[in-house]
Amino acid sequence: MRRYEQTCWGRRYQSEDGSVREMWLLGLTTPKERPSVVYAAAANVAAFGGPALPERVRVVVFGAMSPVAEQFPEWTVEQVRQRAQNEVAPRLIAVVDGTERRAGGDCAQCMLTSGCVALPSVDLLPDVPAVPGPKRALSVTDLRHYRSCPARYHLLMQLHIRDVETVESQPIVVGRAVDTALRDRHTGASQHRRCGPDQPLDGAVTALSEESRSTASRMLAQHSALCPLPDVEEHDGEPRNLVVVHDERLGVVFIAAPDLLYPRSGGWVWRETKTSMHRLPRDRPLLQQVPQLALAVLMLASGALGRDAARSRVELEQLRPNGCALEELDPGNPVVVAEAREVIGGMVSPLLADTAYEPTPGRDCAGCEVRRWCAPGSQYVAGQAGGPPRDQ
Repeated sequence: MRRYEQTCWGRRYQSEDGSVREMWLLGLTTPKERPSVVYAAAANVAAFGGPALPERVRVVVFGAMSPVAEQFPEWTVEQVRQRAQNEVAPRLIAVVDGTERRAGGDCAQCMLTSGCVALPSVDLLPDVPAVPGPKRALSVTDLRHYRSCPARYHLLMQLHIRDVETVESQPIVVGRAVDTALRDRHTGASQHRRCGPDQPLDGAVTALSEESRSTASRMLAQHSALCPLPDVEEHDGEPRNLVVVHDERLGVVFIAAPDLLYPRSGGWVWRETKTSMHRLPRDRPLLQQVPQLALAVLMLASGALGRDAARSRVELEQLRPNGCALEELDPGNPVVVAEAREVIGGMVSPLLADTAYEPTPGRDCAGCEVRRWCAPGSQYVAGQAGGPPRDQ
């Protein structure tokens, strides 16, 4: 018989009389809510991981770089026991017995990627020269951060350093809330129902400020004119919110997170949603403005997802408070594929060859999440403001 031990990494506290125990789960930045099974597992270890039983258990989440600590559940020992049986035990059994392979961001660190049945091997960018070096995972977010500033990419995406005091702009906050609301509406039981203009606001939207909430609600109302549900084909029910392919020649695991991906008429429909206050300018190619579309074109054209690329399409849904638009791209068109390779290849090639990640101060420094650790960026912002540089 094989025995397993359940542990929890964090800070442990107990009241003087032993009636209350706390398990503090550590993070780097501001606390983020986690799945309920995580809290149940942590509480189970805190309750039954000592010589005596407490009466109550609390789970607290906090960030090492944040002054904020948020308490999530507080349960009695019996409640912890019941949740461990109902939530934790089934998940632990699935983890221990599971042999399924699932592609994701960790594939870049895996030694079994070559020949892995869950990770399609593709030659996504045949014109980009290979550079010796470790295997890495790249998304369009990585590429955009690198294009903005190599130092920003290195600190933020590789070292996971972020200034928690940086305030996100209203468009970013609104866009994230709209994305969350649409994802919730398009999954589960809701995937068989078309979004309506008078639908109740989702929790992610109601949590916004009054002005941002008004903007987000109008964008969601505009979406109802472009919602493809329920006119989608029945499929295997597997969630397709992550697409991962491996370019072995380049040593890159490419990761994309479609806003919506579903089979139709022998092909795929891949939709990206973009929120903005204004129309996209027409003086720049669409794939350059929204490189997520370029990566989607390449992934579908590669055949990594199966089905017919000629029967597939990539859509851009543009949502504004006072309007909306839908544009389509054909991944079966060689001209579109060539343009997509030029866009993504132009972003990937310099990143692969870079080993210094030197900062490139510019307009993006004003809202950079890692500027406090970047002397050139701080000096640039101070020079633009006409004041002394910020202390490092």
